[in-house]
Amino acid sequence: MVQTSAQRVSFPGVKAEAKSPDGRYVVRNVDDENRQPAHMLSLMDIKANKVGETYEYRRHVDVLWAPASNAFVVNDYEGSNASHPVLFTKPWSAQPIDLRERLLAFLGSQEATKSMLNNLHVYLLAQRWISYDNILCHVTGYGDADPQGFTRDYVYKVGEGFRATTR
Repeated sequence: MVQTSAQRVSFPGVKAEAKSPDGRYVVRNVDDENRQPAHMLSLMDIKANKVGETYEYRRHVDVLWAPASNAFVVNDYEGSNASHPVLFTKPWSAQPIDLRERLLAFLGSQEATKSMLNNLHVYLLAQRWISYDNILCHVTGYGDADPQGFTRDYVYKVGEGFRATTR
């Protein structure tokens, strides 16, 4: 697998935008304290001069572009006890792929599903793009179902789905 060097950008933060590797697209953070939720990401196609609302969030997020600039992941730190990634792919649509939902569907009735559903603290994050269409996702958690905690890794292949992996 190819290790990529795409940069993770956090919002809100010092930077207000995350540029795609090819420079054609920009994800911009817009904060408006008069709106709920107060934070929104917009996607701008610089070549076509088009801007669209992409994703609203409450606390903070990370954006990680795919090496081919054809997709990006938003890690949504939705609460102090949970996080999950959502995937946007070309052609850009208003409906991102919720990777938490996809992972739960992949796991089915496995023990890992209980860990994700029956613990108070569960953090699923897209760690990095490991190739042009594969994302390494890392899930950790703890709570009543796993008092000692758990850690698992999965790879999501764009257009296909999840598979288990080891680091």
